[in-house]
Order: sequence, then C-alpha cells, then structure tokens
Amino acid sequence: MTAPQTPLTGSVDALAESRVRHQQWRDIVIWVSLLVATLTLASVAVSFSEVVGPSTLPWWPSQNLSLHVTAGMVVAPLTAAAVLWAAHRPAAARMSWHNLLVLSYLASLTWSGALHTNVDPTTTPTDTPGSVAAIGQLVAYTGSQAGLAITVTALSCLAVPLTLVAVRSVCGPVAARALAPVLILGPWAAWTTLGMDGVAAAACAAVLAAGAVTSERRVKGGRAFWGAAATGGLLGIAALLSYGAAWFAVSLLCLYFARRRPWHILTSAAAALGVLAFAATFGNSWPAGLIDTYDAAVGEIAAHPGQLWWLLLMPALVCAACGPAIVESLRRFGTGSAWPLMAGPIMALLLAPLSGANPDRPEYGWVALCPWLVVAATASRHGSRAAERRGRSIRVPLMASAAAGACAAIVMMYS
Repeated sequence: MTAPQTPLTGSVDALAESRVRHQQWRDIVIWVSLLVATLTLASVAVSFSEVVGPSTLPWWPSQNLSLHVTAGMVVAPLTAAAVLWAAHRPAAARMSWHNLLVLSYLASLTWSGALHTNVDPTTTPTDTPGSVAAIGQLVAYTGSQAGLAITVTALSCLAVPLTLVAVRSVCGPVAARALAPVLILGPWAAWTTLGMDGVAAAACAAVLAAGAVTSERRVKGGRAFWGAAATGGLLGIAALLSYGAAWFAVSLLCLYFARRRPWHILTSAAAALGVLAFAATFGNSWPAGLIDTYDAAVGEIAAHPGQLWWLLLMPALVCAACGPAIVESLRRFGTGSAWPLMAGPIMALLLAPLSGANPDRPEYGWVALCPWLVVAATASRHGSRAAERRGRSIRVPLMASAAAGACAAIVMMYS
C-alpha cells in the first residue's frame, strides 16, 4: 500500500501569489523612499539655488497650505478607482484588443484632464522651430485657452494606446494588457498636458509603435519598405518637435537590430534625414538649432551655477514620476523582451545633460521618457514567450503599483 498523496496545487498557487504580493509591496516601499529622497533633494535645491523653486517646480507643495477644491479633485480619484476596478474584472482579459485601445485612450484622457493645470503657450528661444510653429498653429486654431488645453490633452494622451501597440508587438498581448492600468494612471500625466512636451511624447510613441509593427516577421516586401519609410518620417517630425526625441532613434535602431532588419535601418534613417533636410530648406536647420540649444544650456549654467541642480533633479524626477512600476521594469531590463524599447530613454536618463532639455524649462524635458521606462514591468522573461504563445497567462499583477502611483499624483494635485 502507498500513503495517500496530499494535493499541493493550492499551496503552491498561494505561495506564488504571496511572493508576488510581497515583491510588489517591496517595490512600492523602494519607490516611496525614492520619492521622499527626490522631495528632500528638491528642498535642498530650493534653499541653495535661485533658479530652482516653486516657480520652476509646478508640482511643488504650496507654502501657505491653502486648499482649493476643483472638479479634478473629484474626477481623478473616481477615474483611478474605475480603471483599477475594470482592470481587475475577468472581462478585461476577454476584451478585444481594439476596444482595449479605445477605452485606454478615453480613460487616459479623463485622468490627464483631471490632473490638468494650464497649458503654457509661450515659447523660448531654445524651443525647436517645429515646436514654435506647432504651438502657434494650435493657438490660432483653438482660439481660446480652454480649446488649447483640450487639444493638447487630446494629442498628448495618444501616447498611451501607441505605447500599448509597441508593447504588444515586442512583448506580446499578455504583457500589453497587464501594463495598461500602469500607463493609464501614470503620475507623469500631471506634466504631459502643460505644453508641447506631451505632444512630442505622443510623436515619440508613434515612432516606436510604427517601427515595432512594420518590423514584425509577417510584414514583408513593399509593406515593410513603406512602413520603415513612414517610421523614419515620424522620427523626423518628432525630432522637429523636440531635440530630445533623437534619443528614440537609439530604441528604433535596437529594435531593428534585434529583429534583424538591416534594410529597415537604412530606409528609416534616409526618411528621417529627408524630413530634416526638407525643413532646412525653409531655414529651420535642426543640427544648428541643437547646437544653439546646447550653447544656451552651457551659457545658462555659466551665468547661474544653480542650474547644475537639474543634473540631479531630472533623473530623480523621472523615476519618481514613473511610479512604483519602474522598480520592476529596471530589474527586468536585460532579461526581458522589452529592452529595445527602453534603450533610448535609459541613455537619455543617464546622460541627462545631453538629453536635449530646454535650459529655460528643464523640468519638462523628461516627459517623453516616462512611459517607456516602465514597459518591462510586465514583459516576459527569456523562456516565457513559449508559454505565452500557448495561451498561458504570465501573471504579473501591478494593481497595487498603479494605485500607489495614482495616489501620489492625486496628493500632489491637492497641494
């Protein structure tokens, strides 16, 4: 006779669930510690620098502790609760992909609108000519501050579905669905609607989404050629809107390299250079503008050494604005499938002085990086793609991380 066997399936599942929950709370604690360190660093910068303060830190808590109740203070918590509730329902896993993209955009539009402040239509001498022309056209087209705010918010929120498209192509549909709540409720949404930086972030997302789709194995022949050309054209347009968009060319190059698409590299590069050359015929030389921006940044630092604080504040602000999911994402970088999408933003983060940030408004130069620094949080590790193809769900719940980031954004808005 043999002794009866005890079923261990339930115990193993409970142990795995407990381990995932413990890891998620650990990531939240790490991120909260980073947020506290960022606020402390900002406090020191405000005390010792004349160019860093509440006027250049729109998110900085008010000094008089006054509370102004707005509609966004009601809409933002309700939106966050609705997104988290919907993502937790079993029906979310069965939702069609197109419906998920549409609902993600609408939810992001509501969340960003609730956190929205005022769009600043003013330009600086170091803005790209394309950015100056775009903001001028938007002001003339909308005709009012409210219309400008709605248009900028609507364009900026396109970054969410476009990022999901790129993640689905590179990491698979399971990872994209799991990442949707994190992207929708990203704390960086409070900054994306302040000016053209959010529009530039959407343009950068369009570049990687187009590059990911057109470099898939099933896309061949003329479709692959024209898709790569369109991707290069989008990259040129994004570069005309922001000098920092040039870093996304690194991600595009890594994506083509990982998928062994050498002709895509040449086609996209030629198309991007063609757009910049066409703009130069109208007197808008992109290389000359980039050199002028760096010269202005060096001159600003020489005139106001307190600007050096931004070399520390910018990377800290990026990590704080990404939310707790950045901890898991950076941990998986190099072992997951999302590394090509993160390569450019990580280089821009490590080389903050060379990221193409505007020396007159350095606090907004990192907005486009945030969505791409969290894409690896749900990406499958090496060896897990086969299980994903068989339909098995790679469960990486990020509900607590998304909720913690949303709460932090709402608390900042209340101040």
